Order: sequence, then C-alpha cells, then structure tokens
Amino acid sequence: MQVENRPGPSGHRVTSSPPDPIGTEILELPDLKASDEATREAYERGGEAGMRDVTGEENPYPERSVLAKAFEHGYLDGQKVQR
Repeated sequence: MQVENRPGPSGHRVTSSPPDPIGTEILELPDLKASDEATREAYERGGEAGMRDVTGEENPYPERSVLAKAFEHGYLDGQKVQR
C-alpha cells in the first residue's frame, strides 16, 4: 500500500493516514510532567515499599508517568538497601 506524500502549507511533507480497518482508538498519554517535590515523594514512597519488600505491592501512579518511574526507581533502590 502506498501513501501519497504531498507538500503541506509550509512546504513540509504531509502523509495521509489510511483508514483504521479495525476501528481502534488512539489513547491519550498520561500527563508526564510532575513537580520535583512530587517526584521526590514518589521515589521515597517506592523506597519504603521496596524496603518492606511486599510481594504484589502495586505502583499507585499512572502508567508511564514521571511519578510511576520515580516510584519504580525508589522501589528498586529500597530492595537493595534491605539486602
């Protein structure tokens, strides 16, 4: 299948998308911005969870967010401290 590329209004190339045959929707990404204080708190919360080493304790922050990543890093570091 070939998609036609044509110049856009400012000279940029525009690629038209083929229709979606299965009707799936594009999900919006969560807000990835967070304050330094919120990030620090998420990291500390993850660290405390990692030190407790509770199996199955879930990350309370939205998937793929900065806060979820901070919690994961804290959790892993907390597990290292416990060993």
